[in-house]
Amino acid sequence: MAFQSDEAIQPGSMFRAEDGERNGRRIFSGRKHLTFALLILGMFSAVVAAFLFVLSAVVIFEREAEKREISSVSRVFENHKKGLLQEIERYAVSNAAYVNIDTNYSTAWVESRFGGDMAADFSHDLIVLLDRQKKPVFTNSSDSRSALAVEEKIVTGEVKTLVEQIAQSYLLGLETDQSGEIVFAGSLKDISGVVHVDLDGQIALVAAYAIAPDPGGITMVRDRPFVLLSVYPLHEVHLQEILAALSLGNLEVEEAIPADMIGIPIQNADEQVLAYLAWRPMAQASRIILASAPILSAALIAILAITLWILWQNFQAARQLARREQEVLFAAKHDALTGLARRDLFYEDASAVLSSQSESGGHVAVVYMDVDYLKQTNDAHGHVVGDRLLTMIVESLQKRVRSSDVIGRIGGDEFLLLLTDRASPEELVADVGELSRATNRQVDVDGHRLQASCSLGVALFPHHGDDLSALIRAADVALQRCKSEGRGQYKVFDRVMDDALREHQRMRDELKTALEEDEFVLFYQPLIDAKTEEVTFFEALIRWQHPERGLLGPDVFLPLSLEDGTINLIGDWVMRRAIEDASLWQTAGVTVNVCATQLVEENFVGKVSNLLAEYGLPPERLVLEITESVMMERPETIRGVFADLNERGIAVAIDDFGTGFSSLSYLHEYRFQKMKIDRSFVSRLETDADAGQIIHTMIGLANVLGMQVVAEGVEKEKQRDFLRKANCDYLQGYLFGRPAPLDGATRRSRLIA
Repeated sequence: MAFQSDEAIQPGSMFRAEDGERNGRRIFSGRKHLTFALLILGMFSAVVAAFLFVLSAVVIFEREAEKREISSVSRVFENHKKGLLQEIERYAVSNAAYVNIDTNYSTAWVESRFGGDMAADFSHDLIVLLDRQKKPVFTNSSDSRSALAVEEKIVTGEVKTLVEQIAQSYLLGLETDQSGEIVFAGSLKDISGVVHVDLDGQIALVAAYAIAPDPGGITMVRDRPFVLLSVYPLHEVHLQEILAALSLGNLEVEEAIPADMIGIPIQNADEQVLAYLAWRPMAQASRIILASAPILSAALIAILAITLWILWQNFQAARQLARREQEVLFAAKHDALTGLARRDLFYEDASAVLSSQSESGGHVAVVYMDVDYLKQTNDAHGHVVGDRLLTMIVESLQKRVRSSDVIGRIGGDEFLLLLTDRASPEELVADVGELSRATNRQVDVDGHRLQASCSLGVALFPHHGDDLSALIRAADVALQRCKSEGRGQYKVFDRVMDDALREHQRMRDELKTALEEDEFVLFYQPLIDAKTEEVTFFEALIRWQHPERGLLGPDVFLPLSLEDGTINLIGDWVMRRAIEDASLWQTAGVTVNVCATQLVEENFVGKVSNLLAEYGLPPERLVLEITESVMMERPETIRGVFADLNERGIAVAIDDFGTGFSSLSYLHEYRFQKMKIDRSFVSRLETDADAGQIIHTMIGLANVLGMQVVAEGVEKEKQRDFLRKANCDYLQGYLFGRPAPLDGATRRSRLIA
């Protein structure tokens, strides 16, 4: 892009002043025949007139300069607020934020994202996440404010009104597309905003943004949004950030504008002035001229020199102000760290270049680049090292691209490049390979030897898209494939990648209708008493009877259900069907696997109890199986759920023990009734001498804690005999029965009645 240089500002006022001085000398020379008295009188009159003229011009110039300063400060202040929204947008508008907050609230993720990443990135004083009832569910404060204090001090008045406006705009923006999906079709600016508030005499900016997905592609619900707030009191730190974009000497927040200052009002939504942003104007030449008035008659030459000097200073100030305005405009569209175009400017420039290349038939490529493991680098060595690594990578890119190419930084670790003017697609791919080699190498960053790693996805025009959006999407698909296959390389988009992505999406769409079409079935695998070999329980195992693909195991579709938020609906279906089926058996019970999102669902224990009552199944014939990772999700809530289940006589078993984040504190604290030893230990009994000792240790630990033990994956009689001698209570595996549909499980249960 071309920018106006400083030389474009012509000092025309200087040339006009020199012409006036030459004319004055000619007039003086033409009147030398006048008497001395008249000459003195004329000179005095001319000097007075010149003085008054200059004074008047300076005053007018100062007023205009003050107007420009006011306009510039107002613009910078508004840009600062926009910058705050842009910063918070990165954290509020993303698929990950929506999934971990609106769809499946994750305390750990929220604390990591907002209390860790966001808190480290920006100079906020307070971060607040409001739930759908406008109540704080997470706060990160420099002075450790409590959630109650935040609600009383921050989430009131104008902030509360802004949050409500955002919520209404968000709800209005929710639409149902042709496939029945709820999507947000509104504008991001309608679900965000900044207000000025008075916090106990401290003026602060409060930026608010609704949690929303971007770029979409995930399941949404029609409900009020969570809202992310960032509070920035206008104290010294934030005033210095605003001042950095200006050529002023100071910036203060005042209740009233002092006599020697100018300022702009800081108003609330009702246009009530909360305070003023005040500063001393740069141009104060009139005071200097008036101060010299008493000695004007004795120092005419000095006055003229001072006047010229003042005019020159004012001219320089205006020139500097114009330059600063250009810098502010530049900073608004360019990344501060790398100087590269931000997202909007990149799209604007790249679209123009692509249009030109399209008309000329040139070969173009879009490269979507991601800096791998940047967060880990920041965590290990600090953001200074991470920033330096980024600048080194950008420098490597800039050395190898052409002047016609366009580079933009569109995220913390994401870049877009538009490569143009190549002779062929092969040359484009070769240049991308060179970029990949240049950005994937060992570098020395301030004494740290680091392995720079970048993944690049490539889309060629017009083979992979005929406009910028299509090319960026194709490059992004290629980037995701690159990252999934090991990172630190480049991949050129092909239709297979797109087909795989579309297939993934098709499976997710089909999963949403599977419940409605009753395509799920339950298989049951027996658990036998180790001593009597009588069936005591059946484990409920879900299968998907897909109309086209046949019978699918849970490993195929349950990860998809976690992505799109249908896991709880499927879990509810399994619970109801398993309890209904078990009510047909004479004595055997049923075990049901439960995920973390079900346990933390409102009134989970009540729903299970109601199902038991509805089908007349005694609570002791139901066992809920959970994995060890569940305890890491909202542990306080999980602990309360376990206590309620125990009070109602419903047993809880810890599944696959020994394969996750095993902890004695979990076993002691959560009071499980059963422990399931993972099949991986049982399968190694004949080949690994340590496996037997580990199983003995697990059983001994369970006995100490009063738990019964179930061993999974028993397929051989030697395994059965070992486990029976080790005092294992229950056995499960192909030796006693494979998972089977309901009829087989029902017959087996009735046979042992």
